[in-house]
Amino acid sequence: MKQTGDLKVLTDQRLSEKEIIINPNDGFDLSLMMTEADVALYFEDNPEQIFAKIIQKNECTLGTVELGQKSINKTNGNGKVRLIMTEQEGTSKLTITSV
Repeated sequence: MKQTGDLKVLTDQRLSEKEIIINPNDGFDLSLMMTEADVALYFEDNPEQIFAKIIQKNECTLGTVELGQKSINKTNGNGKVRLIMTEQEGTSKLTITSV
């Protein structure tokens, strides 16, 4: 299991709930080596699984995560989250937890 530090949440209305944008340095904490990776996305306290894409962009400020409004609602509006990556067969599991 790998995880990021606390990340400040930024809303990007252009993003769907199937897109997550982070800085490559934060992606390094999750052992992401490619600019995009498919993940099985979960939100803390929500059993629903969403197949999503985590995208690493240098334009994203270090220590932040950009989420669409639907995803923000699933974090209960918390301003800080942590991303936790768990390796599993097939698609890796990414959980977004409130801090």
